[in-house]
Amino acid sequence: MSAPAIAVDGLQLSFDGTNDVLADISLQVAEGEFVSLVGPSGCGKTTLLNLCAGLVAHTGAGSIRVVDQAPREGRPEVAYQLARDCLLPWRTALDNAAFGLQVRGVPTDKSRERARAMLAEVGLAGYEQSLPKALSHGMRQRTALARTFSMDATLLLMDEPFGALDAQTKLQLEDLLLRLCEQHRHTVLFVTHDLAEAVAVSDRVIVMSSRPGRIVADVPIDLPRPRSIRELQKDPHFHELYAQLWAHLESGWVKHEG
Repeated sequence: MSAPAIAVDGLQLSFDGTNDVLADISLQVAEGEFVSLVGPSGCGKTTLLNLCAGLVAHTGAGSIRVVDQAPREGRPEVAYQLARDCLLPWRTALDNAAFGLQVRGVPTDKSRERARAMLAEVGLAGYEQSLPKALSHGMRQRTALARTFSMDATLLLMDEPFGALDAQTKLQLEDLLLRLCEQHRHTVLFVTHDLAEAVAVSDRVIVMSSRPGRIVADVPIDLPRPRSIRELQKDPHFHELYAQLWAHLESGWVKHEG
């Protein structure tokens, strides 16, 4: 068997040496698996992504391995999509989508060719020369998705990429994300505060407690794939899974307050 894409064992993290941010986190994400993290604000979800990306040094107890190595910045196997689209305002949609590849040293013509193909996949063919100021919020997020998938990383770290969108655009981009992940077979670790989104896109959902973040539940999402976000809204089991996640999340709050 191949090593898991992410392997975290007994991880503990404190930024000041006294107050833990993460406590006793053990988690494995298999290759090709889509795993979401949910939990209260401040419980360490984004910190865990930053650890996987090598942006935060692991200085506490336990261990973390990402694609069978210790985490470090700039690994080509890992792509990170932040909550904001982070498009450069002076670059066109095409050049923004190609930016990650260019930072990694891919020649301009090849990076643009790849970016152009991904813009077409996310429904932005014809907008390659548009500046971010000429794009709607949803179109900017599509450009950011194109940039992330252009990098062809095996592991995607995604931090609430659709959190600031309106409900309709969010559903459209969730459907798009599902299609892209099924087509390109990426491993995904996905942070969201939206339990319905977590159920819709995931193979498993990890529920974390209030700070210090601990794993209080690991819930398999046994909905068949391929999935349609709109059709899931009519599925009773979708709503059962949502209620199950909410119960775990509420239980974590009660234990923290107690």
